[in-house]
Amino acid sequence: MMRTKGKWVMGAFAAFLVMGLVSPAFAQMAATTADWGPLIAKISVGLGMSFGLAGSAVGLSIAFQALLGGGSENFFKNIAVAMMPSSQGIYAIVVFFSNMEAFDSDPYTVAGRGATAGLAFFFSAWFQGTVCAAGIRSILEGRNTIANALVSAAMPETYAVFALVMTFIMK
Repeated sequence: MMRTKGKWVMGAFAAFLVMGLVSPAFAQMAATTADWGPLIAKISVGLGMSFGLAGSAVGLSIAFQALLGGGSENFFKNIAVAMMPSSQGIYAIVVFFSNMEAFDSDPYTVAGRGATAGLAFFFSAWFQGTVCAAGIRSILEGRNTIANALVSAAMPETYAVFALVMTFIMK
């Protein structure tokens, strides 16, 4: 039963993907060869934003698992450390909105901005969540302070900031 259901889901997904890629309604423009640039830019920036948001979700889930393991008495003491991976999702949204008006004028640069930033945000948030979890654990064990955990968690954040800055520099 499950195999049949999985085949139907994958078949529906594949059909949706094929229809979406060939449909002018999906692209919101006429499907001519001159119009592929903005479509590629929209898909790339959309995927970049999705990767940034997904990275934040992964990082937050890792950090919050460590936070919840500390019990309710330590929850609000360490929540600042656990919340740090959420910033990459915000950066991804900034990249998306700052490039919206350039879809038609410079689509391939926009596509590059979205793709590179999205990957950087995804991995930065993921590994920042791991560092945050380690910091929370060391705080709970009495070997560390919240300041040390925040400084350690800020290191992966710097690379997300570098990626954000590079999206404004790329031409």
